[in-house]
Amino acid sequence: MMFEMKPLRRQAGALCAVAVAMAGLAACGGDKSPTTPTPTPTPTPPAPTSRTTQNPLGSTTNVEARTSQVIPQTGPNVPTAQVFDDFVFTSGANIRTVAWQGIYCVETANAPAPTPTASAFIVSFYADQNGQPNRQTPLFATTVPIAQASETLDRTQPNLNCGTTPTTWAFYSYSVTLPNTFGAAANTKYWVSVQAVTPSFQTFWGWRDGTPDNRTSLQVANGNLLTFPVDRAYSLAQ
Repeated sequence: MMFEMKPLRRQAGALCAVAVAMAGLAACGGDKSPTTPTPTPTPTPPAPTSRTTQNPLGSTTNVEARTSQVIPQTGPNVPTAQVFDDFVFTSGANIRTVAWQGIYCVETANAPAPTPTASAFIVSFYADQNGQPNRQTPLFATTVPIAQASETLDRTQPNLNCGTTPTTWAFYSYSVTLPNTFGAAANTKYWVSVQAVTPSFQTFWGWRDGTPDNRTSLQVANGNLLTFPVDRAYSLAQ
């Protein structure tokens, strides 16, 4: 730092002023008692009311995904797949915006990236029950038409396996505003689920892997529960 040179008769006063400003010491000269500045208290940062494990757009990491989709049919032989990820807020939060990242692929060798097939997405929240979502009674569930899901193509990438078949994946991002808020209590574990509603499983939709949080997500496929040491790509915000 550069200081302007002062005439000799003023230099002592100038240096004193610098010392007072920089060190908080008593003023030079006179008979006043030293004073100690009152420290400004550091504000306590607010507890987070949002969370995200989403990947940066264009990112080529975390390219795995898990099928999470349902077709509008019922019956014992209709395949289903649903993926869940858990979360905890350290203070209460009223979740109104949900965003996530997913992929489309087909099990055809060297096929181009498929056209999106989802007509809607089901976004739901579940209570925790012994480390798993209580799937019998969702706390909140809404079906969002695809026109309201802000489906946006991020990129495509060839030579990724759809099942065991090398093909081209299409990576998409989504964001919805829920019709009502979901109230998450403080320090309470919940599970969030996102499912694509598609006409069939000929084109797969998968919930993409996300950036690390607690490295836990689940998939229920045809009644079988699978656990994965990764997080899904999503965000929750008020």
